[in-house]
Amino acid sequence: MKSKALLILLHGTAMTGAQWAPYAALLSDVADVQAPDLPGHGTRAAQAFSMAAAVATVEPLIAAAGRQPVVLAGHSLGGYAAMAVAERHPDALAGLVLIGSAVEPGGRGSGLYRAMARGYDWLGPERMARTTRRWLRRMADARVWPALDAGGFYYSAVTPAWTAVIASSRLAQLRAVRCPVLVLGGAWDQLHLHARRCAAAAPHGRVVTAPRRHHLWPMTHPDEVAAALRAFIGQLPEPAGTEPSTH
Repeated sequence: MKSKALLILLHGTAMTGAQWAPYAALLSDVADVQAPDLPGHGTRAAQAFSMAAAVATVEPLIAAAGRQPVVLAGHSLGGYAAMAVAERHPDALAGLVLIGSAVEPGGRGSGLYRAMARGYDWLGPERMARTTRRWLRRMADARVWPALDAGGFYYSAVTPAWTAVIASSRLAQLRAVRCPVLVLGGAWDQLHLHARRCAAAAPHGRVVTAPRRHHLWPMTHPDEVAAALRAFIGQLPEPAGTEPSTH
């Protein structure tokens, strides 16, 4: 696709749009990047998370794009929110990217999600935030960490968010998605286990798996993830009725 896309990036559990801090610069020649906070997180911390509220967060951004092609990408929780947006608006997207969001949450994978939420509840949001700061300070890319730390961590949103995912998210939702779908993840990411099944559910799905990468790949190696997003955007067909432009 030669037209400059609007790339909407949805963050993972307890994070904020700040996890995508370097991506606007990394992808400036192929996309205008927006990274909103999901309900229950960051600037929307006071809003209770629900899948409907998450979809409603993204819908105005898509509407404002006009004729600009929209690519929606989400990491972890954000991937399931992106899936819900794509199901409800199957003709609105030029492309969909699911990063670390390829385990069937209502099937065999639900035990993993429930255990994760129970662990967060047991530790408590403040303790989890302190723990997260300690290891992300060491692991996150230097361009990610300052923005991520400033944005804060919102573990009180974990239980309502993953309750919503388990209740409403199914890989079968991808059957309604008409645009190309990229299922992206690390070989060491437990939430990439059903990647092939996920891609097979979409009419135009494919898998890219990065060796020796884990669930936090978008924050630890943003150049690699940005390169995968760039390649995907570059391979998308030009939307009907549009002229190639730099926007």
